[in-house]
Amino acid sequence: MSSWSRCDRGQTEPIAALFAVVLVAIAITTYGGVLTELLPGQSDRAPTDATAERVWDELGGDGVYDAGTLSDPSGAIDHSVLPRGFSVSVDVTYRTGDGRKSDGRVVYTPDGNTDAYGSGEPPERADVLVRPIPVRIAPGVVESGRLSVAVWKR
Repeated sequence: MSSWSRCDRGQTEPIAALFAVVLVAIAITTYGGVLTELLPGQSDRAPTDATAERVWDELGGDGVYDAGTLSDPSGAIDHSVLPRGFSVSVDVTYRTGDGRKSDGRVVYTPDGNTDAYGSGEPPERADVLVRPIPVRIAPGVVESGRLSVAVWKR
C-alpha cells in the first residue's frame, strides 16, 4: 500500500492556471489572424484561378476543347460560373494548318452579360491566367492551345 495520501499531491496555483489559459487564448487568436491573411480567396484580389477552372469545366467538358463545335466560347459558358462584380475576358487560341487561330475574345460585364464593345485586350490592371489546353481541330486531330482568362474590377 502506498504511503501517499490525497492531500500530499501537488496542485497548480490559481494565478499560474489563469496565466496559462490567457496565453493559450492569445496564441489561438494570433494563429487565426495569420491564417486568415494567408488563405486564398480571403483578400480583395480577383478570383482568377477559380474563374479559369470553372470556365475550363464549361468549355472542355470531356477534357478537350472542340473547335469544330465551339467556334464561339460564349455559347458554352454558363453565366453562373462567372464572379459577380468582376469583368471577365475569355480567349481560346490554337494552331491550325493555316497558322494561329483564335475563336474570339469574349468579354463579360460584372453582371454576367457579354460586352459587345469589349472585344479588345483586357486592361493592364487585370489579373490574367493562361493555361495550356488540348484542342480538337478535326476528328482524331488534337493540337495544343491556350486558354486565357482575365478578371478585373471595372
